[in-house]
Amino acid sequence: MVKKAVYNKSSNTTKIAALLGITIVVVALISSSILVRNGYATPKVEPQSSSSSQGGKVFVMYAGSLVRIFEQDLGPAFQNKTGYTYTGEGRDSLQVANMILDGQRSPDVFVSASTTPINKLINSNGSVASKSPLAHGLAKFASAEMVIAYSVTSKFHSDLDKAKKGLVPWYHVLSENGFKFGRTDPDLDPKGYYTIIMSKLANSYYKDPNIKQRTLGDNKNPKQIFPEETLITTLETGHLDAIAAYKHEAVARGLHYITLPPQINLGNPSYSKFYRTATYTLPNGQTIHGEPVYFSVTIPDTYRNLAGAMTFVKFLLSPDGSTILQ
Repeated sequence: MVKKAVYNKSSNTTKIAALLGITIVVVALISSSILVRNGYATPKVEPQSSSSSQGGKVFVMYAGSLVRIFEQDLGPAFQNKTGYTYTGEGRDSLQVANMILDGQRSPDVFVSASTTPINKLINSNGSVASKSPLAHGLAKFASAEMVIAYSVTSKFHSDLDKAKKGLVPWYHVLSENGFKFGRTDPDLDPKGYYTIIMSKLANSYYKDPNIKQRTLGDNKNPKQIFPEETLITTLETGHLDAIAAYKHEAVARGLHYITLPPQINLGNPSYSKFYRTATYTLPNGQTIHGEPVYFSVTIPDTYRNLAGAMTFVKFLLSPDGSTILQ
C-alpha cells in the first residue's frame, strides 16, 4: 500500500499530501503486466497555467534506468504540453535519496525505482534547512520486472540464446568461466539489491543453495558493480556479456534478454509472500525484503517550483503519461 500522507499546518504540504496520498495509480511499463485502465485518479490540485512565462524550470531526479524514457520521451512531452522547462538527472535511487538528505541536490520531483528511497526521506529527521521529514507521501505509478539482458557480441551468445529459449538454465550460463556479468551497487540502487534478492529467490525456487554465490559472488563483487547510468552502455560496448536489468530497459534499447520465472523476477504481486523470504541488509542496518518492483514518485521538501512539481506529477500519473510509459 502507498504510505499515508502526512499533514501539517503548511498549505503547501497539504497540497503535496493531497496529490501523493490520494492519487494511487499503478500502470504497467512496457516491461510487465497489463495497463490498469480504470486506475487513474484525478489529483485535487487546481490545473496550472500552460504559459511558459508562469512556468519556469522543473528539476526532476529519477532512477537511472528511466534515462531514455525521461530524456527522449516523457520530459520533452511534459515540456511541450505544459510550457514548463524540464531538467532531468538520472542516478541510482538510493544515491538520489542520500544526495537530497545531504543537501547536495534540491529536486522538485524525485522518481524512484523502489519505495525504499522515498520512504527514507519520509522517515528521516532531515538535514536540509532543518526540515523534517523531507517528503510527505508517495504514489506508485508503474510496475517492472527483472530480466537478464545480454549482448549479441558476447562469446557466450549462443549459450545465452539457448537459455532464452529455456534449453539450458540461465544460471548455468552466468556461472561459466570467464563470463562477465554486470549489476548495480546494492547499497546505492534498488536494482542492485533486487538482483541479490532475485538470486536468493533462485536458490529457493530451483532448490540449489549455491546459485547466488556462483553467479554473483560477494554482494559487493567489484568485478560486477557499475553505476546504473552507465551499466547498459557498458554492455552495449561489449565490455560485459550480460547484466541484470528491468525489462523496459532491455526493450527500450533493443537488447536481447532472458525472461525469468515470475516466482523470482519480482514482477508478479501474486508471489509477494515468496518474494519477502529473500532479503538484503543495507549498511545502516535496514533490511530490505523482496517485493514487487514499483516505480514511485514524490515531491520532496527541497522543491523550488511547487506548482511545476505538482504539474509534472499530474502529467506523469495522467493518461498521457501512462501512454508514454507503455
